Amino acid sequence: MSINNNELPTGWALVRVDRVGAVRLGRQRSPDKHTGEHATKYLRAANIKPTGLDLTDVLEMDFTPAERRVFALHAGDILLTEASGSSSQVGRAALWSDELSDCCYQNTIVRFRPHATLPDYALAVFRHYAASGIFGRVARGVGIQHLGASRFAELQFPLPPINEQKRIAEAVSQRLAEIRQAGTHLRSAWDRLGAQRKEVLAAAVSGELVDMPEGGSEGATDSSATLALIHQKSGAPQGALFEPTAGVLVPPEGVLEPLPLGWVWARIDQVGEVRLGRQRSPEHHHGEHIRPYLRVANVFEDRIDTSDVLEMNFTPEEYPVYVLEQGDILLNEGQSPELVGRPAMFRDELPGACFQNTLIRFRAGPAVDPEFALLVFRHYLHSGQFRKIARGSTNIAHLGLDRFRSMPFPLPPLVEQAAIVDEARQRLAVADAQGNAVLASIDRLPEMERELLAAAVAGELVPQQPDDEPAAQLLDRLGEPLEIAVTLPEVEKGSKSKGDTVKPKSTPPSKASKSTVQLSAVLRKAGRPLPLPELFALAGFDRDQPEQVESFYLALRSELDRTIRQTGTAAENAVLEVITDAP
Repeated sequence: MSINNNELPTGWALVRVDRVGAVRLGRQRSPDKHTGEHATKYLRAANIKPTGLDLTDVLEMDFTPAERRVFALHAGDILLTEASGSSSQVGRAALWSDELSDCCYQNTIVRFRPHATLPDYALAVFRHYAASGIFGRVARGVGIQHLGASRFAELQFPLPPINEQKRIAEAVSQRLAEIRQAGTHLRSAWDRLGAQRKEVLAAAVSGELVDMPEGGSEGATDSSATLALIHQKSGAPQGALFEPTAGVLVPPEGVLEPLPLGWVWARIDQVGEVRLGRQRSPEHHHGEHIRPYLRVANVFEDRIDTSDVLEMNFTPEEYPVYVLEQGDILLNEGQSPELVGRPAMFRDELPGACFQNTLIRFRAGPAVDPEFALLVFRHYLHSGQFRKIARGSTNIAHLGLDRFRSMPFPLPPLVEQAAIVDEARQRLAVADAQGNAVLASIDRLPEMERELLAAAVAGELVPQQPDDEPAAQLLDRLGEPLEIAVTLPEVEKGSKSKGDTVKPKSTPPSKASKSTVQLSAVLRKAGRPLPLPELFALAGFDRDQPEQVESFYLALRSELDRTIRQTGTAAENAVLEVITDAP
């Protein structure tokens, strides 16, 4: 934190995290602890979500009674993720409220046990550290970012008077609840707008969106004239899916919904040209006729993105076949099942572009307004029609050229198509504008949370009260946090204490007593710098006994920068050496 005592409000103090609470890393998980007579529930980083604790998947491992006393969780403890693949997720914090009895925690979690601070206020501070990037800046690692218990303990902590902490915590809780409630309402509004879009599309392709004048509009065509326009397209299949009756295409009974007067059902390939794009292969990477082409990554619903366009060779013979024209509709041939068939119209965003075989091109015939065809395909996307005919795995589904071209197409007279397109465009534009406003508000919510937390830890959220006990006096009154190493119980000779199978270990004669060991002496004897784990082992400490781990770190703290020091900048597996000129 870039804050100093001069910037703090009156009555506040700036101290280390481990001055206002006890910091401890959890117990390491290892194969020998998977089973045992003391199976205990434990939390891990996966249980800490951005919104709090998720206890739907809690694991168990063996914790001896002595280890339980060290690693047990108490109401008011704050749990922080110690590591993550993303520095922005390191230090994600949650409050423990005794949701499970007799629960411990793993070393993927750092536990903070409040001493001179209220749990809810400390939680606000740590959430500010995570949201503002403070945890991310102190984290170390390659691939996996580690917060490190010691680095966390050394961070500065802005400490208000205890009464002000309570006021801040209450204000933060209330305003966070308001922000999250607003988020719930906004996401509900977004869902409603999505439903409205689907309704507009469904109404557009069923003849319910516009009311045409009785008897039809001037210039409108009846179904027979519409069929005549369809048949103008050379090579258009006739009656492959539908039975011709009195010059009108009639779907088999029960297959398709009835259409309004003047509309007909046709196959997609009867109302337009359908083609799969050109396959991409190594021999097309180079050549004399390199041209840009569109692929699935460029085609979104009703939008083509040309920010990342690739190129390959299209010969003069291939180019007329695969070149895109204004009004062509491109559909995702291969996609996730819910997005397969996602359509967009090519509006000459990239003149001269072609398309790959991950896309299907629909080029409207004389009986179809391309904009109306786009409405039909968007409806098929959202109503699940494309998903129904697609084939493939749970990850990638393929629309299939033949399956797509044989799908039914509801065809109104051209004049009615134009009216439907105009009305649908207006309604969808209103929904899109509202949707953009909702998304902008949703995107603003995290920033509002960051601003709230920053104000809380800067003393700007609630007023100061002159009669509050200053933080300095609070610290003097409470003293240092008490996180005493738990000593394993002595077991008398011959006794078998049920429930505690840990036996006292005698110190090997060659190893110094843990209370008197000097780490500098171990380093001198080794004659070289030692990594932390190796120093721990050579000094005679036992990593399976929690009180010895604690003793080691107490010894390390007492000698660090006096008789020994860290070499280099490694943060997690520090290497230590003797200070040669130390007394």
